[in-house]
Amino acid sequence: MSTIDPDAELKARITEIKERFATDSADRTLTVRRDDGLYRHLVVEMPRSTAYWFEVMTWPGALAITGRTGSYIFRRDEDMLLFFRTHTRSGWEEKIDTRYWAEKVQPHGDRSVQAYAKDRVHAYIKEAAQEAEAAYPGLLAEVEEELFSRYSSVDLESEAGAKAALAAFEFDGFRFDTADWKFTEYDDWFLYTCQALAWTVAQYDASVPAAV
Repeated sequence: MSTIDPDAELKARITEIKERFATDSADRTLTVRRDDGLYRHLVVEMPRSTAYWFEVMTWPGALAITGRTGSYIFRRDEDMLLFFRTHTRSGWEEKIDTRYWAEKVQPHGDRSVQAYAKDRVHAYIKEAAQEAEAAYPGLLAEVEEELFSRYSSVDLESEAGAKAALAAFEFDGFRFDTADWKFTEYDDWFLYTCQALAWTVAQYDASVPAAV
């Protein structure tokens, strides 16, 4: 059984991205360009961030965010700012539910919620080979040569390529069992977007008290 823990990886990545967003948003500005009931247009500028800026727009039953982070459209509740509210009147409270929020993304944006987890897949391969080396002497060397060496012709840079290469690999009766492997992870920009949405809603509520 693999010792690689995708859930622990996700927790660590969220912590890292949350810290990065906190730094990025230090000198931010929020401009409310439209605030007409459920129709809103919010613009955030962050000069310290590589994202620089993003816009949030809502209409009944939907929210769109677009900018250097990419574009996502979410659908769930009539008022989507309420859906993304992660704070209370008494102060900040962490309530970002990455998996649940990802389920509400519509297939219309220019960036996927999921990305190929290349580093994890490489780790799976090396771990499996290491564990099986005693039973299949020479396996580690074969894996290194056939899958990781500069002379390898396989594609481990994409999910489809990795799955094809692993399915085709065979050494003295050994084959990779990938049934429990998780080949994808949440895209970094999606995790960043979750932080951005939670922060934007909190800033909007602070600037427009009547909306809370």
